[in-house]
Amino acid sequence: MSAFLRWYSRHLKKHQVAVNMVTTGAVFFLGDILSQQVVEKKGELHEVDRTVRSVLIGSFYTAPAATFIYNSVDKVFGSSQSPLSALKKMGMIGMLTPFNIITYVIINNALQFKSLDYTIHQIKTDVPRMILAGYCLSVPTQFILLTVAPLKHRVLLGNMVRVLWTCYLTHASNTSSHVKEEEEESSE
Repeated sequence: MSAFLRWYSRHLKKHQVAVNMVTTGAVFFLGDILSQQVVEKKGELHEVDRTVRSVLIGSFYTAPAATFIYNSVDKVFGSSQSPLSALKKMGMIGMLTPFNIITYVIINNALQFKSLDYTIHQIKTDVPRMILAGYCLSVPTQFILLTVAPLKHRVLLGNMVRVLWTCYLTHASNTSSHVKEEEEESSE
């Protein structure tokens, strides 16, 4: 593990966003695989296109956004890792949580060519539950990351927890109540 962290740190200094894109893409890959195979028990009915979407969103939206947010909170509040500083940073990050989840849902639906009405309905019905779940997982995680983890390793360490979050997020956004309503209507 220490060899990986040395390699990671060396490359992170030169290419912070790119390295975070690769590691976050891997996390979204694993999270969606767990969602489909363990939670939803799809087996051979695994939706490869959904996994690809997850990796694309993780790599090209979540990783750059997380890198920017972590860098920004340290610039705004300083690099102190005291509990008070962590709480201030968590407040800023927490304000962005609803925006990040809504953006994820919009991008996910756009990549599936879902209608605007579908997306708006999903934001109204499913996103509040997703935001609450996000806070339940992210508050303790962020506190630990912001008080213990060095800035350069926060995305990597956060990604370890993000596997669970991604498993939930891909499941919740792809099996929304709106999807269930449409299936019920089409079977009538």
